[in-house]
Amino acid sequence: MKLNALLLSLAVMATATVGQVSAKFQIRTHDDAVQAHEECLEQYHVPDDIYEKFLNYEFPEHRRTPCYVKCFVEKMGLFTERKGFNEKAIIAQFTSNNFKDLEPVRHGLEKCIDHNEAESDVCTWANRVFSCWLPINRHVVRKTVADLTGDAQILEKCLSEISSPERIDSDLRKLARYANWTSEELPCLMRCLASEKGWFDIQANRWHKQRLAEELGADIYNYCRYELRRKTRDGCSYAHRGLRCLKQAELHAGNSLTILLLCSSQLNATNVQLLQYSQLKPNESIPCLFQCFADALSLYDEAGSWRLLNWQQAFGPTRQEPQPDYSACRTSDEQRRLAASKCAWMYDEYLCWERVNGNLNGTNVV
Repeated sequence: MKLNALLLSLAVMATATVGQVSAKFQIRTHDDAVQAHEECLEQYHVPDDIYEKFLNYEFPEHRRTPCYVKCFVEKMGLFTERKGFNEKAIIAQFTSNNFKDLEPVRHGLEKCIDHNEAESDVCTWANRVFSCWLPINRHVVRKTVADLTGDAQILEKCLSEISSPERIDSDLRKLARYANWTSEELPCLMRCLASEKGWFDIQANRWHKQRLAEELGADIYNYCRYELRRKTRDGCSYAHRGLRCLKQAELHAGNSLTILLLCSSQLNATNVQLLQYSQLKPNESIPCLFQCFADALSLYDEAGSWRLLNWQQAFGPTRQEPQPDYSACRTSDEQRRLAASKCAWMYDEYLCWERVNGNLNGTNVV
């Protein structure tokens, strides 16, 4: 299958890229990142509240932020004063464990890297590029240098709250089958986990949407946005459904974004054109982009009918519950025959999907 060959090529390319720089660049770990932060703090003292944000890979405006950022990326081996950012090192650092992150990492580099044509001081230069690249890839950075020990401690804390010495063995066995749960088998565990991560407010019974977007990535949040808004009085069930969706988003949202960026690259689309495409105008602004996306994700079967499950996996939960009726979106064989091209009728059907989900107003979008 063409898609598998393409993804395989990307995997080989990512591995080759890592191999090319491995002799000179060593992948940094969570401990390396912590050490870099501590050493930069010694050099550029900042208030505790600012430093806490730095540790969470948020770099708010402060008189010492630019030089702190420059210090950090230098110690992580990503930047030097003489050559600026090392693009190959950045790709190796943030894609060595998951080549699916390659496209957003490269997309951010293409958008943000400069060679200091403005002749700024070195701190301003490092901060300008990194603060442009980071919002696109903050979730990748956090995932790469994640403190897995901290997550284990959160799980242990929540289990101690909802379980008991007599039940702990059976509860752990239930937790091991989490991927197969059809309902929450350990009541309120997921709410506790989400709360301890700072993602869910138990008292207000709501998700911290901004924090989710910052920590997991905008693509993950957008995938689950409708599910996260579907509040119920039962906060435990609400949190469980939300976390299950976020877990599914890890599998599917990143893949959808990767395919979209690959297709836009194949069609030589610019970042500006991609932004314009998101306006979903009546005529496809990047011709055949949706067909490329749909073919890669098998949204249609051989007869041209929708594979609805694939649509749901590609775009995430729908606005309405229960699921809307999309039968009217499937154009007739005659309409397809009279359409300007296959790309045209496929894009029309995609616009109908968005319209049924309440993302378009009326039949024409300007």
